[in-house]
Amino acid sequence: MSRSFTEIDHSGDVGIEARGTNVSELLSHATLGLFSLLYRGTVRSVSERAIRVEALSLEDLLVDWLGEVIAMGGCYGELYGSVEIYRADSRCAEGVLRGESFDPSRHDPRFDVKAATYHALSVTESSDGLCARVIFDL
Repeated sequence: MSRSFTEIDHSGDVGIEARGTNVSELLSHATLGLFSLLYRGTVRSVSERAIRVEALSLEDLLVDWLGEVIAMGGCYGELYGSVEIYRADSRCAEGVLRGESFDPSRHDPRFDVKAATYHALSVTESSDGLCARVIFDL
Protein backbone atom coordinates (compact mmCIF):
# COMPACT_ATOMS: atom_id res chain seq x y z
CA MET A 1 0.00 0.00 0.00
CA SER A 2 1.25 3.49 -0.82
CA ARG A 3 1.57 6.40 1.62
CA SER A 4 -1.07 6.27 4.34
CA PHE A 5 -2.57 9.70 3.61
CA THR A 6 -2.33 12.62 1.20
CA GLU A 7 -3.47 16.23 1.53
CA ILE A 8 -6.03 17.50 -0.96
CA ASP A 9 -7.08 21.08 -1.76
CA HIS A 10 -10.76 21.90 -1.88
CA SER A 11 -12.02 25.41 -2.76
CA GLY A 12 -11.29 27.32 0.43
CA ASP A 13 -11.13 24.24 2.63
CA VAL A 14 -8.64 21.42 2.96
CA GLY A 15 -8.96 17.67 3.09
CA ILE A 16 -7.19 14.37 3.20
CA GLU A 17 -7.36 11.06 1.44
CA ALA A 18 -6.44 8.24 3.81
CA ARG A 19 -5.91 4.55 3.22
CA GLY A 20 -5.81 1.46 5.39
CA THR A 21 -6.03 -2.30 5.15
CA ASN A 22 -8.80 -2.32 7.78
CA VAL A 23 -10.99 0.12 9.74
CA SER A 24 -8.45 0.56 12.53
CA GLU A 25 -5.66 1.43 10.11
CA LEU A 26 -7.92 3.73 8.09
CA LEU A 27 -8.91 5.70 11.20
CA SER A 28 -5.31 5.83 12.38
CA HIS A 29 -4.06 7.14 9.04
CA ALA A 30 -6.93 9.65 8.77
CA THR A 31 -6.04 10.91 12.26
CA LEU A 32 -2.37 11.30 11.30
CA GLY A 33 -3.52 13.17 8.19
CA LEU A 34 -5.55 15.52 10.39
CA PHE A 35 -2.49 16.10 12.60
CA SER A 36 -0.50 17.07 9.49
CA LEU A 37 -3.10 19.75 8.70
CA LEU A 38 -3.05 21.20 12.21
CA TYR A 39 0.68 21.80 12.65
CA ARG A 40 4.21 21.34 11.31
CA GLY A 41 6.89 19.61 13.33
CA THR A 42 6.74 17.19 16.20
CA VAL A 43 4.60 16.83 19.28
CA ARG A 44 5.84 15.02 22.37
CA SER A 45 3.78 12.27 23.99
CA VAL A 46 3.36 13.89 27.41
CA SER A 47 -0.37 13.32 27.94
CA GLU A 48 -2.83 10.60 26.97
CA ARG A 49 -6.52 11.01 26.21
CA ALA A 50 -8.83 8.05 25.78
CA ILE A 51 -11.19 8.32 22.83
CA ARG A 52 -14.26 6.21 22.03
CA VAL A 53 -16.77 6.86 19.26
CA GLU A 54 -19.89 4.99 18.17
CA ALA A 55 -21.78 5.64 14.96
CA LEU A 56 -24.35 4.14 12.61
CA SER A 57 -22.02 3.65 9.64
CA LEU A 58 -18.35 3.69 8.71
CA GLU A 59 -18.76 7.12 7.11
CA ASP A 60 -20.36 8.48 10.29
CA LEU A 61 -17.66 6.84 12.40
CA LEU A 62 -14.92 8.53 10.38
CA VAL A 63 -16.48 12.00 10.61
CA ASP A 64 -17.39 11.59 14.29
CA TRP A 65 -13.92 10.23 15.18
CA LEU A 66 -12.09 13.10 13.50
CA GLY A 67 -14.57 15.57 15.03
CA GLU A 68 -13.87 14.17 18.48
CA VAL A 69 -10.10 14.50 17.94
CA ILE A 70 -10.60 18.16 16.95
CA ALA A 71 -12.88 18.80 19.92
CA MET A 72 -10.53 17.17 22.43
CA GLY A 73 -7.59 19.24 21.20
CA GLY A 74 -9.65 22.42 21.59
CA CYS A 75 -11.08 21.45 24.95
CA TYR A 76 -7.73 20.56 26.50
CA GLY A 77 -5.56 23.05 24.57
CA GLU A 78 -3.48 20.17 23.25
CA LEU A 79 -1.92 18.95 20.03
CA TYR A 80 -1.65 15.22 19.46
CA GLY A 81 1.23 13.52 17.71
CA SER A 82 0.22 9.89 17.83
CA VAL A 83 -2.86 7.73 17.95
CA GLU A 84 -3.29 4.10 18.94
CA ILE A 85 -6.55 2.40 18.10
CA TYR A 86 -7.31 -0.61 20.29
CA ARG A 87 -10.51 -1.73 18.63
CA ALA A 88 -12.41 -0.66 15.56
CA ASP A 89 -15.15 -1.91 13.31
CA SER A 90 -17.53 -0.07 11.00
CA ARG A 91 -19.61 1.29 13.92
CA CYS A 92 -17.30 1.73 16.92
CA ALA A 93 -13.69 2.67 17.63
CA GLU A 94 -11.64 3.01 20.79
CA GLY A 95 -8.13 4.23 21.30
CA VAL A 96 -5.81 6.77 22.82
CA LEU A 97 -4.37 10.08 21.62
CA ARG A 98 -0.93 11.10 22.85
CA GLY A 99 0.32 14.67 22.81
CA GLU A 100 1.09 17.79 24.76
CA SER A 101 -0.20 21.26 25.53
CA PHE A 102 0.01 23.70 22.63
CA ASP A 103 3.05 25.95 22.99
CA PRO A 104 3.26 28.80 20.44
CA SER A 105 7.03 29.03 20.96
CA ARG A 106 7.50 25.37 19.91
CA HIS A 107 4.59 24.49 17.64
CA ASP A 108 4.07 25.80 14.13
CA PRO A 109 0.30 25.82 13.41
CA ARG A 110 -0.90 25.34 9.83
CA PHE A 111 -4.69 25.42 9.64
CA ASP A 112 -7.37 26.19 12.20
CA VAL A 113 -9.48 23.12 11.45
CA LYS A 114 -12.99 23.57 12.84
CA ALA A 115 -14.72 20.32 11.79
CA ALA A 116 -14.69 17.23 9.62
CA THR A 117 -17.56 17.47 7.13
CA TYR A 118 -19.80 15.23 5.07
CA HIS A 119 -19.13 17.34 1.97
CA ALA A 120 -17.66 15.06 -0.73
CA LEU A 121 -17.12 12.38 1.93
CA SER A 122 -16.35 8.96 0.55
CA VAL A 123 -15.20 5.63 1.89
CA THR A 124 -14.50 2.95 -0.69
CA GLU A 125 -13.22 -0.60 -0.49
CA SER A 126 -10.93 -2.28 -2.99
CA SER A 127 -8.57 -5.24 -3.07
CA ASP A 128 -5.94 -2.97 -1.42
CA GLY A 129 -8.21 -2.11 1.53
CA LEU A 130 -10.15 1.03 2.40
CA CYS A 131 -9.76 4.54 1.05
CA ALA A 132 -11.49 7.60 2.55
CA ARG A 133 -11.75 11.20 1.42
CA VAL A 134 -12.63 13.83 4.05
CA ILE A 135 -12.97 17.62 3.69
CA PHE A 136 -12.45 19.83 6.76
CA ASP A 137 -14.00 23.22 7.50
CA LEU A 138 -11.43 25.90 8.26
